Amino acid sequence: MPKQVHDGAPRRADDTRPETRSDGVEMKDQLQMNRRSLVTTFGMIAAAGAISAPMASHAAQTVALPEGAVTVVASLRARDGKEAELVRATNTLVPKVRQEAGNLLCQFHQGLEEPGLFVFYEIFESTAALEAHKQTPHVNEWSTTVASLTEGTVELKLLRALA
Repeated sequence: MPKQVHDGAPRRADDTRPETRSDGVEMKDQLQMNRRSLVTTFGMIAAAGAISAPMASHAAQTVALPEGAVTVVASLRARDGKEAELVRATNTLVPKVRQEAGNLLCQFHQGLEEPGLFVFYEIFESTAALEAHKQTPHVNEWSTTVASLTEGTVELKLLRALA
């Protein structure tokens, strides 16, 4: 039987398309595309208007997280009247976190019903990548800067992906 490629068509001798099994596993390996590059690529395409943001988001969700990935959900509250300052300080942090070697995703959210509530949603490729993140100068600088802008402690939840 001829070898199959990603579209299921028989492979010709001069065909240079990557080989895959019927479940498509090797195609991802052959292309050597990790979640970060996929999210970045689709994000840039969506930003350029070539595809819609929901399509880019869906494409990113179809890539499995690496085994051992760690998801962080961290919530904090801004002091009354300090929301805008907290957002400004954090807007300088997020792009730096996204550039970290082990970071797969970094999102910063504000509560719709509680404007003083802020939540980070981050995914790191491993516990070691998360620990390295905690030691970066930009995270330490951000922590010092926002200490006077927040009340209470940061509530931190560490999760592992199941599906």
